[in-house]
Amino acid sequence: MHPKFMDVLCCPETGERFSLEIREQRVNGLIVTGALRTRSGRSYPIIRGVPRFVDKQAYADSFGVEWNRWPRTQFEFENVGRPMEGHTTRMWDRIAHVSPEEVRDRTIVEFGCGSGRFLDVIRSKGGYAIGIDMSSAVDAARENFRNDPDVLIVQGDLLHPPFLPGVMDGGYCIGALHHTPDPAAGVASLLSVVRPDGWLACCVYSKDDFYDYPSLQRLRKTHQALKPYVGYLFATAYAYLAAYVAAPMLQKIKEFGGWKFVQYLERNVLVCLRLKDPRWRVLDVFDAITPAIASTHTPEEVRGWLEQAGCGDVRTTYWCPTSFAARRAAQIQIEAEAAPAAIKAIAA
Repeated sequence: MHPKFMDVLCCPETGERFSLEIREQRVNGLIVTGALRTRSGRSYPIIRGVPRFVDKQAYADSFGVEWNRWPRTQFEFENVGRPMEGHTTRMWDRIAHVSPEEVRDRTIVEFGCGSGRFLDVIRSKGGYAIGIDMSSAVDAARENFRNDPDVLIVQGDLLHPPFLPGVMDGGYCIGALHHTPDPAAGVASLLSVVRPDGWLACCVYSKDDFYDYPSLQRLRKTHQALKPYVGYLFATAYAYLAAYVAAPMLQKIKEFGGWKFVQYLERNVLVCLRLKDPRWRVLDVFDAITPAIASTHTPEEVRGWLEQAGCGDVRTTYWCPTSFAARRAAQIQIEAEAAPAAIKAIAA
């Protein structure tokens, strides 16, 4: 982390600001090891460039495995000239649906950042990127941005984030809230760190879609039953089998007119995705079957979370029925309005 991000951080338990202890720092200012301390005596380590506010991954351990195994597969620079080129940027644009001016030179936070593919989109648009994740995926994310002082990665709980109220110009959560015990609380948590009139966006699994298929529910249960004995071996083997054997086989059946048969198999028998790049199919099948928590939701539920949290201008965006954007009501008082400006001043 870079010291300029001290102006957005606070103790997730007490809300206190931190003093910074630096043990190892690079020439470009990035802190490799150190600690964040409060006046009341709490201390949080900075390890491998990441402030650590949790000491265990809890229900998020599968994402640490996933993103450390495939840390760059979905990054744009890994997909130039490949079938999924541009997909990550298009996905972010359609979910967030904000103008370039609302990202450029702004401080934007991602809840559930994984290895950082959407943070990379923020950086490509000229924003200051902050990512939080509970899992060890933060190590992959920090490595992906190891020389970028305008990216902050923290390991923490989305429901109790270590950020001061109202310090972000915008925030988003894509594909993470449904992996928490309380998605509605996650929305409220995200909103709390966004400034008045700032924007936020979220996208969760839709009900009655792929993530509700009986085939997927059954396979998740199988993975959880086998996990104490074989770890992620079964899930990994199945993901490769689905990507390189089942997907091409089902495509051939469809080409010979077997659409309905394929739909039946996908819904009830085989977990399989139709993504054009087999590398993405492996990753996304693994992602689908391994989480400990993976709830699905209706558009009405998601809209309700946003409105109950205090959002205005709530609207569906262009990715799926459960992708939404909104704004924080301008009249809500904040405690740290100057923090994003402080980051920009230091960066300049």
